[in-house]
Amino acid sequence: MQKKKIYFLMFLMCFGVQTLHSQAQNTLQLELVQAEKILLRNNLSILAERLSIDMANAEVIQARVWPNPTLEVDEVNLWTADYQKKTGEEQPSLFGSDSFGQFRQISAQIEQVIETAGKRKKRIELAEVSAAMAESYLEDFLLSLKTEFRKTIYEFQFHEAYEEMLSRQLNSLENIVNAYQKQYDQGNVNKAELIRLKASLLSIKDELIEERKALNELNKELVVMLNLPNQTILSFGTAFNPDNEYQLPFNYTLNYFQEEALRNRPDVALSKLNIERSQKELSYEKAMATPDIVLSAGYDRGGNILQDFIGFGFSIDLPFFDRNKGNIKKAEFAVEQQNYLNDNKLLEVREEVRKSYKNFLEAAHFFDDIDSEYLEGLDKTMEAYTEYFKLQSINIITYMDFLESYIDTKRTILENQQEYLDDLEELKYNTGLEINIQN
Repeated sequence: MQKKKIYFLMFLMCFGVQTLHSQAQNTLQLELVQAEKILLRNNLSILAERLSIDMANAEVIQARVWPNPTLEVDEVNLWTADYQKKTGEEQPSLFGSDSFGQFRQISAQIEQVIETAGKRKKRIELAEVSAAMAESYLEDFLLSLKTEFRKTIYEFQFHEAYEEMLSRQLNSLENIVNAYQKQYDQGNVNKAELIRLKASLLSIKDELIEERKALNELNKELVVMLNLPNQTILSFGTAFNPDNEYQLPFNYTLNYFQEEALRNRPDVALSKLNIERSQKELSYEKAMATPDIVLSAGYDRGGNILQDFIGFGFSIDLPFFDRNKGNIKKAEFAVEQQNYLNDNKLLEVREEVRKSYKNFLEAAHFFDDIDSEYLEGLDKTMEAYTEYFKLQSINIITYMDFLESYIDTKRTILENQQEYLDDLEELKYNTGLEINIQN
């Protein structure tokens, strides 16, 4: 029985070492720039969205083609009755035969639609606008995806940095609890202090579990975004460190950002393309009021007063009742509607830029009185308090109060660092500009 326990423990140890080794092998360390390159190359949503441009270009190719001609073969008699032979008119035989085809009748006609009023050209222009819209859709999708991707990485870095800080405090507190447990067993400290320390230890452990769950969830999202192999563990160069100076990375005014947004944002370009598309649809509907002409050429054997008759003709709809007035009126309303929607879009963009600009200023001002020396001093003070407590230079209440204050302060600073970067990404998204942080 004892041997079985030993074997079981050895199996667990080997399995644990193998798991850690496998996890280390699958860990992928990335910087933000590297991750974005992988995103643009591998993301399945981007690959699928790019096909929309190919589909739109295929519609342009289709719009360029002419209507197919129509061939009609008619009046073919497969047999001839004796009565028909007696009363019918005899025709020349076919294919060099003495009798074949003497009583055979056939007619054939070929027709070609000629589109009038530039319908084909207007249809091509409509397809070209749709292709331009597909490109703007892709640009807007890429901008949105990059913003979401960067924010996800910043959130990952926040939880990674906070989890690392909690792990350090957990290790430190575990050593203190173990030492206190020995002192309690020897009757040197009271039970209330030990319980207070263990309660704090459990609280940090619980918070650490939540942070690791959050990291697992974010790791899953990023692996899917980057289209990486299953079970890949990600790690990013942290953006949260005392050396970063979180300040305004630009000297531009709100008006500048608003004008740049109207110039650069893909959704603004889409709004303008919607107006252009509605105008071209109106032009096409007006052209549809003009009837097309159908040209024809026909051959008739035995069904006309002339032998082997060849004739030409044309047909055209007479626009007495349907002059496409309803569709034209609908297209006119669509143009007016798109103009209203475009005006609303421009106002919406200006307000989005204003909001993100103000939010970013607020986030940046949080760090006006916080510098790298303060952050380094905070960590050193925590280490000093831990040593003082071990040496019993301070009591447990003072130590625990500072520990809780330290954890809360670190979380607040990390949260505001993430908020600063998120607000910067929102400003980038809403202006269509790439704004670099000056560290």
